[in-house]
Amino acid sequence: MREPKSVTDLLTYRLLRLSNTLGLYSNRRYRSELDVTLPEWRVMSIIALLETTSARDISRALATDKAWVGLTVQKLEQRGFVRRVSDKQDGRRTLVSLTRQGQEAHDTIMANARRRQRRLLGALGGDAELLIAALDRLQAEADRMLEELDES
Repeated sequence: MREPKSVTDLLTYRLLRLSNTLGLYSNRRYRSELDVTLPEWRVMSIIALLETTSARDISRALATDKAWVGLTVQKLEQRGFVRRVSDKQDGRRTLVSLTRQGQEAHDTIMANARRRQRRLLGALGGDAELLIAALDRLQAEADRMLEELDES
């Protein structure tokens, strides 16, 4: 393996650039088709996955700030994509779920995301499964690195 000569040779740079490029694509497409931004879609996708959840659980799933999630949920609620209700078991907690409009938008975006995934993985041919396994190992190592920071 060759030593990086510049920042553009770093794995983290390359992954970030790929993620940003795909994020721009998704943001433009979802905004023009459904008036949903990429950050909103990310929150909606976690709500759809968990069905009914809290902002805290969404922020954990996305590894992002709870306040940002709260603002995003508020915007989605104002536009009719999600509903919030008090948790009957813990009155301090608010639960979030998708409305019918939110579920329809989610399903449309998810269908687009599946097509995009097939296209991207298709570009790899037989290496697609290898990439998925490598990304899983990299994520596990990155999680360990973060835990080490938290311990010190």
